[in-house]
Amino acid sequence: MQYVLVDIADRGNFYPFSLTQSLAGIRVGIFTMQERWEQHLKESCSIYTAPYLQVLFEDNEFLKKEDALFFINITCIPNEGLIAQINALKEGEKLMSDTGKWIATKSKERSFQKILLASLPPITFKEVTFVLDQLQLLSLHAKWIERDLDWVKGKRKSQLIDSSNRVVHPENIFIEEGATVLCSNLNASEGPIYIGKDAIIMEGTSIRGPFVLGQKGIVKMNASIYGATTIGPYCLAGGEIKNSVLMGFSNKGHEGYLGDSIIGYWCNIGAGTCNSNLKNTAGSVQMWNEFKQEWEEVGQKMGMLMGDYSRLAIQSSINTGSYIGVSANIFGNGLLPKNLPNFTWGILPGYQYDKAISDLNNWKKLKGFTVTEAEKLVLKHLYKENTHS
Repeated sequence: MQYVLVDIADRGNFYPFSLTQSLAGIRVGIFTMQERWEQHLKESCSIYTAPYLQVLFEDNEFLKKEDALFFINITCIPNEGLIAQINALKEGEKLMSDTGKWIATKSKERSFQKILLASLPPITFKEVTFVLDQLQLLSLHAKWIERDLDWVKGKRKSQLIDSSNRVVHPENIFIEEGATVLCSNLNASEGPIYIGKDAIIMEGTSIRGPFVLGQKGIVKMNASIYGATTIGPYCLAGGEIKNSVLMGFSNKGHEGYLGDSIIGYWCNIGAGTCNSNLKNTAGSVQMWNEFKQEWEEVGQKMGMLMGDYSRLAIQSSINTGSYIGVSANIFGNGLLPKNLPNFTWGILPGYQYDKAISDLNNWKKLKGFTVTEAEKLVLKHLYKENTHS
């Protein structure tokens, strides 16, 4: 069998993160959305995404094949019942939710519209849940950390916890090979704590689960972290963090508060930067919806959404419910605007493409990486869209 995870229809609901990556790469908890699907399917999956993002995936051979493949809406949350229903599909059949939302199709077609239409009457499946938008990722956060750690425990054993640590509910703490955790406070009474391979938690840190630290991630001395929080692979974390996600390769390495926020890949939050997640009035928070091009209410608590490759200067003051696009270099005095689009320089448009790529390459070199040609093409596409809008 071959499975193809599709994110074309729902991409707009996940801005700014889906601007520079497929939803397959979104990481909340230990794993990405693609990795969870592959664990359930027990097979690697191809990715079918927006044409300008397809260059990020070397395995595009499925587009050339003539076999009938299983095309799956990646925003579905996988479970065993759903997998069984997908695998039972015959060529030309599609699976739909009872609300009319597309789940999966088995097809020889390669056009997304033809895959959606299918050739046989749809089959309805009621027991399916979808991730609807980027804000819902925070509400699913704790459950996904628990689910992910259960999967890890079924595959391997934790390292012993060093006796220098103060620990509550050690049975809910998992430490991978090569990780270093010394002289820290680890409280897993309200959710599990996972420390990835070769990760480091420095002395004096206090962590309350649910919490994930990815491979080669670092939590600096005396950090205070509350669940549910994911610090992705190669990330650097310090200061105070609560109910937030750093997807990967990003830095929030100094004092300052980060709360109820999602930070994409390859971002940097300067020293002393704080975000507000609750209005002084304790009223409903409004946030810019880039896809709908309108402001909408998002609840009482919301920090910020920060797209890939963006950076905040030291001592930045981030307003409640802020939307920050991709490849933005943000600096300015006082409380910053709540809507900071792609390629913002300071608080205004004007971050030139060549300068943005050069700066990004400098940041990536700090962690031993460089900007790929595929990334350049993606950012060039977005830059052209941004300058022509």
